[in-house]
Amino acid sequence: HDHPANESSFRPEAAHLPPERRNPLLYPDSSPTSLPFHMIGSDQGLLTSPVPLERIELSPGERADLIVDFSSCAGQNVELTSDLLRIMQFRVSAKTAKTAVTATTAKTSPPASKLPATLSPIDRIPETAAVLTRRLTLDEHLNLADQSMDMMLNNTPWHMPITEKPVLNTTEIWEFINLTEDTHPIHLHLVRFQILDRRRIDTGAFLTDRTLRFIGNREPVGPTEAGWKDTVRVPPGTLTRIIVPFHGYPGRYVWHCHILEHEDNEMMRPYEIVAAPTPA
Repeated sequence: HDHPANESSFRPEAAHLPPERRNPLLYPDSSPTSLPFHMIGSDQGLLTSPVPLERIELSPGERADLIVDFSSCAGQNVELTSDLLRIMQFRVSAKTAKTAVTATTAKTSPPASKLPATLSPIDRIPETAAVLTRRLTLDEHLNLADQSMDMMLNNTPWHMPITEKPVLNTTEIWEFINLTEDTHPIHLHLVRFQILDRRRIDTGAFLTDRTLRFIGNREPVGPTEAGWKDTVRVPPGTLTRIIVPFHGYPGRYVWHCHILEHEDNEMMRPYEIVAAPTPA
């Protein structure tokens, strides 16, 4: 896709990139180095402050709100690329459109764009707010030729009875244990959540006797994932934790891997938000 842009700042949203389009970069046609940009928002709104970047990792379902300054690229084409593909081209105008300056416009014209140091304060949810912790596995089943036959959440097919039933207006921690060789972007419908951390595990020990043996320390969430999210990357051989306030409405919703081939191959499960019991 081609997008015209003037030489001032431009705000594209990078969203729903397929697996082969991760790690997008911006390259002006006159430079072998990438064009820096700022990330200001993620899946569910603004970050606390702008994050300067030269590349960003996105999995299917994740979104990133970016600010790109094209002022150094007047008259050039800038390509948004991934590790494998060219995704999009921006054609930057040679000059900024000029307008007549009058006494009125001089007073009312906005100043040159500048990113604020603070965007939107985000209160981190304390782990003590969680009333329950659920441990959920990401599983893959192979045939005798080591070919993938299906992928499941918590080793449970879609049609089985619902096992996750959080109570409305309570908070839970969900721990995803990835026993496969793929990174899975896990998406929960209705709610938003915060990522707590990731930690590598010994998958062999867990598959043998369900022993949870950690390898290394917890990896805290980075600044690009510190906002409100609805999709989280779960790398292979890790335990990834999120904390989820279940606000909204009682009813049945779904959680699933956001890679289309996976969610269409059993990697989707319903969950149900139930109303709190009425006091006697």
